[in-house]
Amino acid sequence: MFQIFKSDSVLPTLLLVTIWLISLVYIHQWGVAPFPWEIKNYLLGQKLNQGFLIYEDIRDNTAPLAALFYQIIQWFSIPVDWNIYISSIIVIYQSYIFQQTIQRYELMPQIGYLPFLMYAIIFHLSLEFLAPGPALIGLTFLLLAWREIIYQQRTLQVNDRVILIGIYMAIASLFYLSYSLFFLWALLSLLFYSGISLRQIVLMIIGFLMVISLNILFFLFNGNLTFMIQVFKRSAFQFQVPEKLEITQIAGVFAPALLIGIWGFWLILRSRRIRSNAQKGQQTNLIWIITAVFATLTVPSLIRINLLFFLPALAYFGLNIFHLSSNSLLKELAIWLLIAGTWFNVQKELKNKDQERIPPATLSLKNQRLMILGPQIQEYLGNQMVGPFVNWDLAKPLFSNLDQYKNVVLLHEYFEKDAPDYIYDAEDNIKKLGVYLPNLKKSYRQVEPKLYQRNQ
Repeated sequence: MFQIFKSDSVLPTLLLVTIWLISLVYIHQWGVAPFPWEIKNYLLGQKLNQGFLIYEDIRDNTAPLAALFYQIIQWFSIPVDWNIYISSIIVIYQSYIFQQTIQRYELMPQIGYLPFLMYAIIFHLSLEFLAPGPALIGLTFLLLAWREIIYQQRTLQVNDRVILIGIYMAIASLFYLSYSLFFLWALLSLLFYSGISLRQIVLMIIGFLMVISLNILFFLFNGNLTFMIQVFKRSAFQFQVPEKLEITQIAGVFAPALLIGIWGFWLILRSRRIRSNAQKGQQTNLIWIITAVFATLTVPSLIRINLLFFLPALAYFGLNIFHLSSNSLLKELAIWLLIAGTWFNVQKELKNKDQERIPPATLSLKNQRLMILGPQIQEYLGNQMVGPFVNWDLAKPLFSNLDQYKNVVLLHEYFEKDAPDYIYDAEDNIKKLGVYLPNLKKSYRQVEPKLYQRNQ
């Protein structure tokens, strides 16, 4: 396989993409249930298309452009099980950027279309990567910024196109807020490995702030800027330290990419065959890895899809195996190691799908206006979601801090603005809330355990 993709012929790559797309149809036929966060994003898009405002009417910490993306998806009425096709198109485009950047700027000569193959395989290490999460979508603009950085590093003469880096970084951040830390990566990469001037640094910062300012003005105009700040103060801007179990589970999925990346990095340390331009690329990639470690502390939740920003850097380091190693057998081994690791991970996920994916709905309700006070988001399947509680982790503090007057007022507004016909109260919040909102308790009667129906 190494010899096939090492050639300059594009035919093997086209064949790979064709097989890839055909295999998606096969995977689609498995009928595997979606992940909980896929349903959350699906419901978020629905609520936005109904005229509700993100952060004010919908309590969720999805970044603004990602929320817009899900709104567009639902505007076209694209079902959840088509996510596999959407994410694959995104990964194919990212693979193209990865391939073209390495090939055009000769970061690794004489390896043909292996960058495309490496990137494509690594992004199949988990079935969770085959769904368009904010981290995956925003990664496209990080790669565009990386391509522009490599372009600027070719010579010591940095031009005014550096403003594009700031713009790309801002767009990536508005898809996934943790990517805002990568602005430091972009700045350091240019300071260390290019002749960037103070004026051009300011220009890059202007590009970044210009896009961010437009976003702030938009939310200020809609009157929900305060709500956006409150939501992100409680979630995305809080540093978290991963637990040992979480690290073990994530490392198991990323293990093949980590092994290939460390192997390639070790070859770099031992080699003297790397040219000046390629050295800048390797060092820029190392800064990416360091930045990614710090970004891990800011992700909304420690799941695989939220940490995939490690993969491009690991793929880049892994390519050194094909560039610097003289043993053809080891090169073949590296490719098949990735393929075997991908197959093993997918089989393991399918075996544990009942634990990781959304369980079947248990309520007998169908086509009803339903509000769920709990994490049982699967109960919305087959019903119309009512209310702002698409993300229970953010909504739960409202019910646990009812001694704060502002929380009671906010909950009263939520129930008045979008009153449901049924409330599924998995955590007995109605009883607590009824003390502060007696009209709510009078308006609903319990018809089943945990289920309340509005009085006619």
